[in-house]
Amino acid sequence: MTSLGMPAAPRPVDPVWKQAWDTALYGTSGFLRTHPMECSTSAASVLAVVSSVGPARGDVALLGCAGTLATQLSDTGRTVRFDVPEGYDGLVVALDWLAHVPTHVVEMGADGHPHVVHVSPLTGRESLGSRLNDTSVPQSIGLWLEEWWPLVDFGTGARAEVGTSRDAAWLGVVTRLGPGGRAIAIDRGHVRDDRPLRGSLASPSGRSIPDGSRDLTAAVALDAVAAATGSRVVHGADLSHLEFTAPVH
Repeated sequence: MTSLGMPAAPRPVDPVWKQAWDTALYGTSGFLRTHPMECSTSAASVLAVVSSVGPARGDVALLGCAGTLATQLSDTGRTVRFDVPEGYDGLVVALDWLAHVPTHVVEMGADGHPHVVHVSPLTGRESLGSRLNDTSVPQSIGLWLEEWWPLVDFGTGARAEVGTSRDAAWLGVVTRLGPGGRAIAIDRGHVRDDRPLRGSLASPSGRSIPDGSRDLTAAVALDAVAAATGSRVVHGADLSHLEFTAPVH
């Protein structure tokens, strides 16, 4: 019941976007189980960034869209691998990797409160779920939004992809580096001054339906990831990226 004694609207039975997105890409029948990760960044631009950074040694560990880039790096004499072992002291290159890390999606409702967004995996139909101040919603979602993407400043219908999962994913990479190891993440992204009003979750094939038949990505809040991991945002002529260098003890 509501505070006025009226029957409360039932909560959506569809999953939240983060859950549906994760299943659509990485589940048993997920899109990325049978398809290569789709890239939005040209290999030439990536190679230019890699050359400017310069690996600590010949090894390069690739994450994300690695196919064409792996061949080109091998042709330059570098040893390419596809994992990041503990204590790795080479160069990690993550290409369109963070954009494929599923996130919670939040939308400002007509009631003046941000809500978690649910979605039907079959049709893509969305519905607003709990307010962020509901005890069922992890407090970290609201705290991250207050600091990095304050939806209350943008009004009804404003949306955001909550970056806590991206922050954690990149932290998991950089904490595996050995002394002097380096890591760069090249992704479509934005910072506080240019957040997309309606978010950026999209599919290259058209409608964003988490049914496992299509790729799904969203641009990355680069400044938030940088702050959470001790990285820095580098704004280049062709693309922006994150850089991290492990301290030498």
